[in-house]
Amino acid sequence: MQSYLVGVDIGGTFTDCVVIDQDGTVTSAKSPSTPDNFSQGMINAVNAAAQKLGLEGSELFRRTAMLSHGTTVGTNTVIQKNGARVGLITTKGHSDVIHIMRGSRGYSGLDIKKVIHFPEGGKPDPIIPKHLIRGVPERVDCFGNVVVELNEDEAVAAIDQLVSEGVAAISICFLWSFLNPDHERRVRDLVKARHPDLFVCCSSDLVPKWGEYERTTAVALNSYIGPVASGYLRRLSGRLDDLGYANPLQITQCAGGTISVDHAMEAPLLTLDSGPVAGVTGSVYLGQTMGIENIITTDMGGTSFDVGIVVDGKPVNSFVSTVNQYEYFIPKVDIQAIGAGGGSLARVDALTGTLRVGPDSAGAVPGPICYGRGGTIPTVTDAALVLGYFDPDNFADGQIKLDRKAAEDAITALGQQLTLIHI
Repeated sequence: MQSYLVGVDIGGTFTDCVVIDQDGTVTSAKSPSTPDNFSQGMINAVNAAAQKLGLEGSELFRRTAMLSHGTTVGTNTVIQKNGARVGLITTKGHSDVIHIMRGSRGYSGLDIKKVIHFPEGGKPDPIIPKHLIRGVPERVDCFGNVVVELNEDEAVAAIDQLVSEGVAAISICFLWSFLNPDHERRVRDLVKARHPDLFVCCSSDLVPKWGEYERTTAVALNSYIGPVASGYLRRLSGRLDDLGYANPLQITQCAGGTISVDHAMEAPLLTLDSGPVAGVTGSVYLGQTMGIENIITTDMGGTSFDVGIVVDGKPVNSFVSTVNQYEYFIPKVDIQAIGAGGGSLARVDALTGTLRVGPDSAGAVPGPICYGRGGTIPTVTDAALVLGYFDPDNFADGQIKLDRKAAEDAITALGQQLTLIHI
């Protein structure tokens, strides 16, 4: 019986599925993403691929040897700033680390205008506000030796106080814990014993590395997206079981390759930017096949335009990442993104009278105006359609019929605001 390898990547507008059979034949399909329930969009895309193969969706799931999944749930949670309410437990006397930040406040190496006009810059909204941070007595020195034992009574009090404040997740980050994680893990066990449904994360498990601020930021971000991402992956894994997929679900990660769904639920921070990274990994393989070692990869999605670089056959990596000015440790393939995807909205800036595109996006719902789903603001996709880059009758495997007239009318109105002549 024929078996298959299946890869599915969820984007802001479409969910793409690629199926490879034992002979190496590739079948691809796509389906609109479903923001209210991303797993449904994933299953719809697999069903569309199954239809092309002449199979029922459930039959394809049963005959799949490995299913690899790239998800934007964690990324979207960070971008939209709708993550969990997080509490932080840290070493007493070091509760302000995440608010002090580094001196560059995340601007170094980024927008040159912000570097030049640094005094005009500010700090971002805190990932964790000060009233949700608790310091407890404990201390490990720079050799990993315990010099102050963990005060478990105060740790328990801190846990209960944070829970009473309504946190859905607790991050734990102590000084020098990457050399001796015992205190962090003991507090983690106390959290699980008292509140087993709470998401909890230790910095020594996620990023066991020197750098108190970056470790704290990483564990805070992981907990911020943890309840949303882990909940999604848990529901998806259960649904795949019901559909007949018998093997462990694999989740693409930001360093390349995949990790188990269980690991991804514990460390969803590893899934940020995993979709574009998978594209870089594929480009490396293609480059090896073609004998090309230096490659620039581009990935234009519905929300962003992502760029990666391959030098001498290897992806360029980074070890410090930045999210909303917060720097954190996670080894990953270096992806640079701008908010200029197919769904990026085009408007006239009220102050300057110039055209501004993105970073906000029409997403999958309502989507670009030409989709006919209620969109009212023109997008990059609408412009591409008007320019003749898309076939309005054969878009997204023919699943969507594009309305060129609606897109043209909206862009005409935009051009009039810019005092441009529409031809």
